[in-house]
Amino acid sequence: MELDQTRIEDAIVREVADKIIGEEDLYNRVKRAVDERIDAHFKKTADAQIRSAVESAITEGFERSYQRVDSFGQRQGEPTTIRAELEKMIGGYWNTKVDKSGKPGSGYGVDTTRAEWMMTQLVAADFQGEMKQHVVNLGGTLKDKLRAELHQTVNKLLSEVFLVNSADDQVARREDRSLIDPKQTGKA
Repeated sequence: MELDQTRIEDAIVREVADKIIGEEDLYNRVKRAVDERIDAHFKKTADAQIRSAVESAITEGFERSYQRVDSFGQRQGEPTTIRAELEKMIGGYWNTKVDKSGKPGSGYGVDTTRAEWMMTQLVAADFQGEMKQHVVNLGGTLKDKLRAELHQTVNKLLSEVFLVNSADDQVARREDRSLIDPKQTGKA
């Protein structure tokens, strides 16, 4: 007796299919699992193929040769590519002569390129920020030193004007003219 493997597999598949279709909960679980596997397979293969096709189309589009035409459809100039035209436009943009405000022009005072003008603006802004910080730091130091000097001067003047050894004088252990005079009595 010979076993027909195909008939056995078909019988098992029919049995499982009948059981799955008959039990709704099991059917839903199997359906979800199959859908998840299909989605995973699609993401794995289709996304890679789509990405590859898009990259190829973009590359081919930039490299495809074309020739400009006038309003009558007559060809003008040499054949070129989008990539070459973009490179030419970008180079032209940075090499355009600009005036002191960065606007393209020609004539008197227009002798720097846009790239040079832009670098000058960036350096000037950085220098301005650095200088502002130095001025602020210098102002703070000057303010602190002026306060200290004024405090010492006012203390000296007060000691000379008021010949009293105050509580603050005692804490600071000042030994100036005020120590000759009578000590302070009572609290003010």
